[in-house]
Amino acid sequence: MISTFIFDWSGTLSDDFDMVYGATRDVIFQLDGGHALSEEEYRQHFELPYMNFYRNYGLVCTKKQVDDLFFKAVEKNGIFPTALPGSRELLEGLRRQGRKTYLFSAHPVHLVEREIADFGYGALFDGIEAGIVDKVVSLKQFVARHRLDPKKTAYVGDLVHDVEAAKAAGITSIAVFSRYQEKTKLKKAQPDVCINRLDELLQL
Repeated sequence: MISTFIFDWSGTLSDDFDMVYGATRDVIFQLDGGHALSEEEYRQHFELPYMNFYRNYGLVCTKKQVDDLFFKAVEKNGIFPTALPGSRELLEGLRRQGRKTYLFSAHPVHLVEREIADFGYGALFDGIEAGIVDKVVSLKQFVARHRLDPKKTAYVGDLVHDVEAAKAAGITSIAVFSRYQEKTKLKKAQPDVCINRLDELLQL
């Protein structure tokens, strides 16, 4: 039985696709000569670490340039995320079962902090880390730092990068389907478990 669940944030617990896609579209528009990034194109090509996504477009840019444009677009667009349906019930249910819940996200720290406060989710995690550049490198360190048993720990995320990070950390990889990545692409990463609804985790 899994005793500890580590969660991704964007697309897994937070419905922030419209905010993130909209801001990314604005960044690409400014850096790539007015290119209008479609949702389909975004889902097909987006990846983490996110600078790889921009470099794959042949763009010569720094992380600071991308971040500055992205954060300005987030505030300008005025699109804010909401908690995904069932996420509160899931987290509360896991904690009632005596299981630990952590958050480990590439989403920017200040946005995660703001969204967790807005959702009232602060007390639902045993630990929170955000702004992770490369989860494949960092998740194993996170597991060791918190002295978690890899055999009883799972990472839940919605991107190929999340599956790869869990495999590198030697823990169970659980893929949840979201608007961020095509289902077929996520399945090709061969996660240990695939779920369509968050409440399915209460039975693992």
